[in-house]
Amino acid sequence: MRKPFSFFIIAIALSLVACKSADNKVPEIAADVCNCFSDIEKNFSKETKALLAKAANDSNPQKVLKEEIVKLDQEDQMAIGQELMSLGELGDEKSDMGRCMKGVEKKYGNNFTRDKKILGNKIVQELESKNGCGFTASIMKLGLKMENKK
Repeated sequence: MRKPFSFFIIAIALSLVACKSADNKVPEIAADVCNCFSDIEKNFSKETKALLAKAANDSNPQKVLKEEIVKLDQEDQMAIGQELMSLGELGDEKSDMGRCMKGVEKKYGNNFTRDKKILGNKIVQELESKNGCGFTASIMKLGLKMENKK
């Protein structure tokens, strides 16, 4: 399960490296990232979305994911596992999701920041305030937390 999230972390780190001027572009960056996730979100069940949101809001997301998945029957575990594996598309530039995130990277990647964590948190806050971007906020928040655990 860590493999898809490692691709996610790499994609987020690459796509959200923006300079201090990017702080002014946080709403625009958040909207672009949210748009990238809109298609993939359709492929996730409400149970998986709820699981990701719960994990993203916990101080130990990996533990929550493991504990909650173990509670499920084998069929549901496999279904959720397949959905989570699709997050690996973030690191695949040949996938629609990978191309979209690469586009975000190119659009904002000319500028670099020393503190990607602060920018990432600002983007998460912006996503949480945007209607229809809750799934994206959960994925980003989860990715940031897991990156901080490394």
